[in-house]
Amino acid sequence: MATQIMLKGVTMAFPALAQPQSFGDGEPAYGAKFPILPGSEQQKTLEAAILAEAKEAWKDKGPSVLARLAEDGKVCFVKKIYRSKKTGDPYQGFEDRHYLSTRNAKTQPSVYNAYGEALTSEAEIERQAYSGAVVNASIEVWAQDNKWGQRINCSLRGVMLTGEGENFGGGSSAAGAHEFAGLARAKADAEDVL
Repeated sequence: MATQIMLKGVTMAFPALAQPQSFGDGEPAYGAKFPILPGSEQQKTLEAAILAEAKEAWKDKGPSVLARLAEDGKVCFVKKIYRSKKTGDPYQGFEDRHYLSTRNAKTQPSVYNAYGEALTSEAEIERQAYSGAVVNASIEVWAQDNKWGQRINCSLRGVMLTGEGENFGGGSSAAGAHEFAGLARAKADAEDVL
């Protein structure tokens, strides 16, 4: 069993939506992280789905298995601030937040703009689905119990961009045509050239 959830108006960080990326020693994968406000409806929804998946997979032992997995860092939703391993400082956007990690080994998540139009080119996805973008995220929480061990995982099924959010990565976006409108030369008509 797996539980699908729509997280509305969440900030996305560290997106790997156009191409799989590897983080640390892991294999390249699609996914993103999402800062979650402690005590929010989003947190309550995530915790309910995670507990339901644990009970489905491990029956009466579900809550105790879940507690052990959380202690071992093997649950997709972490009730800690996401910090840089180098500096110990919280990553931008994760101050005073818990976080959800999503990962898809093979399936690329769908990406839609605020008008519901699919973004399919790598360049458009990377330009619009930046770290700090506010999105509606379709996720799937599921329990793993196989030769690689027990975990509660979360897959990112897709995101719809809202057009809001501050870019965490600093830097700037590409210039728009409107910025050059007053500087452009007029094209000559073919008749003017002859």
